[in-house]
Amino acid sequence: MGLSDVVAALERVEGLLEDGETGPAQDSLSWQRPGADADIQLGKACAMLGTCRQLRQGTNNYVSIVELSFNAIERSFQFYLVEMTAAESADYRKHEGVFDDIAARNVFSDEDVAGRIDAFRSEHRSRFYYDTDRPGRNFAVAMHDLAEDVHRYLVEFASAHSRCNCDERA
Repeated sequence: MGLSDVVAALERVEGLLEDGETGPAQDSLSWQRPGADADIQLGKACAMLGTCRQLRQGTNNYVSIVELSFNAIERSFQFYLVEMTAAESADYRKHEGVFDDIAARNVFSDEDVAGRIDAFRSEHRSRFYYDTDRPGRNFAVAMHDLAEDVHRYLVEFASAHSRCNCDERA
């Protein structure tokens, strides 16, 4: 493995993007229509949660489960905001904006769910991401359970069950 291998791999990726020939879409996302902004975020959240379910079966890859769970929560929040308001995904370039807007809409009543998640996300996510701390199994499972519950709650709140892939889980 040398520099020429890295350069060749980079050129292949750049070429695929340039040509728009990235291959068939992921099966679980193939139902999405281009421009269906809310559905794209919903599909991403469903895909991440599905991957977490797979990782929980016989793996100790807790860092990935935690990271995917944080991402799935944020995508679920973003889905809800795009679906139920005039927002667009492009409005959310920073994590804090998604959490602030969900909190402002009081989607979770007075429980401050978004604020509480954002508080430990901002403090702990980077510690796990940069390996200052290592999440254990209990935390990884709890994060995935939280991500699943947040997702289901928002899908139900938005009456979007028919568009959620999570019901197809094994």
